Amino acid sequence: MRLPFSIEEETFANDLQQKWEDGTAARAAERVQSSRRAAYQDESDTLFFEEQASEVAAGTWAAKRAEIKVRFPK
Repeated sequence: MRLPFSIEEETFANDLQQKWEDGTAARAAERVQSSRRAAYQDESDTLFFEEQASEVAAGTWAAKRAEIKVRFPK
């Protein structure tokens, strides 16, 4: 048998639920930003320097960054 919440407990639970729901978009944006940051470091940062040294074709770095942005959309 479940005991009913008091009004204070119900209010507290509702406030907690609302805060969780309000933060959903922020948490999702943070995950996207974190995923992009990791992908940039792993995949595109070295291409920037290789492109500057003419070791890879011009535009390679920008293309990789665009690919990462598509993979992790905001």
